[in-house]
Order: sequence, then structure tokens, then C-alpha cells
Amino acid sequence: MSYIRLDIDDLEITKAKFRESFLQQEKCIDQIKDSITVNQSVQAKTRRVFAVDSGYNSAYETTFVLFKAAVVDEEMEVDRSEDIYLFHVDNYQTDRLKRLLMQQSLYQALFKTVQSGRADGSMVLVDGTITLGLFIPTPRDRREYRMHFKNFYEELYTTLMEQCLKRNILVLGFLKRTGSNYLAEHLRLRGTYDIYIINALLREQGQNIGPIPVPNTSSDSARIIQKYVTFYLNLKGWNYRFELLREQEQYYQECMENLLYIATDAHCGMNPTFSKADEYARVAKREANLKFDYIIHDLDTEERTRMRLEARRRTHFGYNMAKVPGRMPSR
Repeated sequence: MSYIRLDIDDLEITKAKFRESFLQQEKCIDQIKDSITVNQSVQAKTRRVFAVDSGYNSAYETTFVLFKAAVVDEEMEVDRSEDIYLFHVDNYQTDRLKRLLMQQSLYQALFKTVQSGRADGSMVLVDGTITLGLFIPTPRDRREYRMHFKNFYEELYTTLMEQCLKRNILVLGFLKRTGSNYLAEHLRLRGTYDIYIINALLREQGQNIGPIPVPNTSSDSARIIQKYVTFYLNLKGWNYRFELLREQEQYYQECMENLLYIATDAHCGMNPTFSKADEYARVAKREANLKFDYIIHDLDTEERTRMRLEARRRTHFGYNMAKVPGRMPSR
């Protein structure tokens, strides 16, 4: 039986350090209260609301991966799509690519909706960040990833954002759990996260801070053109961070008014439209397993075994669309 011996003296020293740290944080908050403006917004509906989300999961711990995306409007009409990929390795490189492909599936689904014209003049809630900082190639990424990111950025992402600006569609990144320090940097506070500041300042429904410019250090170095602002809003007692294109900054107050209008107590400050998009985009392990079994159902036993082994191969970096009998077409 293993155990850990706790030294009471060390524990008291640690508690004292925590208390000192909290006191310093409180002092920082007191210092900035007079230097930052906390605004109060009211609810108002001026735009139709859409929500988009995506997700993925693999089957039987193999490299057979199911990607899904869903776009939902206020009438709860759901546009779903899915894609299947077979990866040949499972490491840092393919994990990076999987996450990029999940983001790509989100924007592909949204692009179809934008092209249809149904979203003109609306507000679109995107689950997660709309910046590309997490996906910009790093020195660790191989050529295949760099090429895929380049195609994604030039052929899909840039075109989509241009269309949204042209069609007066507000693209709003929604971050439920934020570990950012944009606001802290803006206030020249070191060692403080935004979540601590906004929890101390935003106490009432409709209170907000922003917009704050989002630094583009990684984007600039990679020659990626993207300019965003971020703002913070209290929705039904929950504080969230949102991202908006810099070109749409003048609409940020309108964004908050619409967010307040659609917020509900039943969905922890967010609206049913967003919850429905999350529900249809989520991929459970069981669903991925069933999809894999369905695709190889008509094959004989030997061929099914071969397919499962093929899905487990660890040979070289790369990916390809699953080319197997009975593959369900994307919807």
C-alpha cells in the first residue's frame, strides 16, 4: 500500500503563499476598477441566429475516424454533414491534422449555409475560437500538414470570411472556458488570467467589457492575415468570452444585445440553438464503432478482419478518404 506523508509545516507555508497570492490579485483588481469601463447592455433582437459546431471520434481505438458538423437555425432546422478518414499513424502529427480537419468540417458546413443565402444578415455562433492561432503550422509540423493548412486557409477560411463580410453575417466565436490573458495584457497586468478579472468585475446580467484587440503574433510571423477583437459578457450569471472580426467591431454592442435576448436559464446562459448544434455535431465512441461496422457489414469475415487490421496500420504519415464498399455519402 503506497501513501504520501503530509508535512503540516509545509502545508501551512503553502497556505500562506496562497493567501498572499490572492491578496495580490485582489489588489490588482482594485487598481484596475477605475481604469476600465464596465458597460451595461440590454436585450434586443435584431438578427436571426445560427449556430455551428463540429466533432470527431475514432472507431475501436483505430485510425478510422468519423467527423461530423451541424448548422442549426432558430427554427431548429439542422444541416448535418459527415466525413470518414483513415489515418495511417496516431501521434502528434496526425492528432494535429485531426483537429484541423474537425475545424475544416465546421467551416465547410457553415460555408454551404452562407452560400445558400439563408444566413444573410444573421449572427452565427461558432463553438470555440474563430482565430487560427491553434492551427498555424509550427516547426514540429511536417510538409503534409503545412500544405493542408495552406489549402484550408486560402481556399475555404479566407473565402468564407469574405463572404460573411459581404453578406453582413456576424461571425462570433464563443468560448465557454477561457484561459486567455488578452484583457490582462491590455491592462498591463502580468501573471493574471482574464477569467479572474471578468469574474471580479462582471457580476450582473448584461455587464460587459470590450472590445479588446486580439494579438496576432503567430499569425503575423506565418503571414496569415486575420484581425479580431474579443469581448466579455455576463449571460445569466455566467461569464463568457467572444471573438469577432475586426471589420465587424462596430457591431459588438448589437451582438451582446442579441446574445442577451436568446440566453435562457435552462441552457446555462446559452440558447437552445447552440445546444442543438452541439448535440448533432457530437460523435460518441459507440456511433463511430457502429458506423465502421455498418460500412464493412457486407464484406466476408476475412475481408472484415483485413479492414480492421488496415485501420490499425502504423506505417507512414498521411490520411485519405475511406474507400470501402458501402461507404455512406456525405449528407
